[in-house]
Amino acid sequence: MRRLPVLLLALAAAAVPACAQRHSGITSPPTAPPPPQAAPPPPPPIVPVSSGLGPLVFTQANAVEPGPDSLVAQLQADDDRIRAAALSAIGAPTSYVSRDHVPVPHSVQINYVALGNSGELDAILTVELDLHLVSAILVPSGTAWRRIATVTYATTFADPTINLGTFLHTVRSLIGPDHYTAVFRGLTITPDGDLTEHEAHLNIFNGHAIITISFASAERVCETPHLQPHTPHGDCDLTERWLQAEPTLGSGAAVLVTATGRVGMHDAIDPVSRMRLFDFARNRDYECQPYEFSDDASHYEPTANSAPCFESIKPPTPPGPAAKPNQPSDSKPAPGSVAPQAGGGGTPERQFRHPGSSS
Repeated sequence: MRRLPVLLLALAAAAVPACAQRHSGITSPPTAPPPPQAAPPPPPPIVPVSSGLGPLVFTQANAVEPGPDSLVAQLQADDDRIRAAALSAIGAPTSYVSRDHVPVPHSVQINYVALGNSGELDAILTVELDLHLVSAILVPSGTAWRRIATVTYATTFADPTINLGTFLHTVRSLIGPDHYTAVFRGLTITPDGDLTEHEAHLNIFNGHAIITISFASAERVCETPHLQPHTPHGDCDLTERWLQAEPTLGSGAAVLVTATGRVGMHDAIDPVSRMRLFDFARNRDYECQPYEFSDDASHYEPTANSAPCFESIKPPTPPGPAAKPNQPSDSKPAPGSVAPQAGGGGTPERQFRHPGSSS
């Protein structure tokens, strides 16, 4: 009988871990909540691939002045005071007006052209001085004229490569077929010969002169020191940039095209290498950035970042007719169409214009 209690205690001790084991198999520990999902990164901000006036200085004004023809006559007058008043009227730097002997311009040019939609011809009076090129933007105001802006570019008359023709030209406007845009260009050259050319487009809106877009239109950066001033010695990276209309993207749309290339040492020292066409002909890569003209800001605004031209900003392809159930869609090209080549090598939809041509 003494063995019975001992046996019962042994059986009870063996049953306790068995019950615990069965309990742990039925009831599982609580599951930890999944970690919070990370928010997707925000899209990159849209920034212009290039912007800025560089050496060009744009100053708005609102002053009643003599007419363009009268100013031309006054700029060539024998009296220093008359010449000084005329230089002040076009917005020339004060250093010319305060001299003991007021200079006579080396050259004078008048462009009568419609820069806005007022229905009247505006005037751009440009003068070439010893150390500056100056363009006054004048608009008719009743029987008088009003200067609304001046564009100034500091350059020396001793440089024969810079003149009225390289500083200013007019093109048909991309935002209105009935008027024009004044395009100004200014060049900056570093001591080792690298250069950057900036371009600014000017139009008139409601009697005010506005720079609608500006960018670096040409760049030439070389790796090594130069043999002579402005004559590259090593390999050079070339950039050409221009604005052109893009009607496939809608009214007021344009594309800023950036073409880049490279020339080697032997090409870089060729005198022909200083020609603009030489640079353009050696460009190999093209990127495009779409722009839309903003009526509120009177300015071109980028709508996407710059990307390879034939891989971005194409108009969306309209969807084809839906296939019937259980019937494969017709993949044959329509009569007269051209099937795209593998790797995106189809016929380009965009036609590039040389930067020296009208936009």
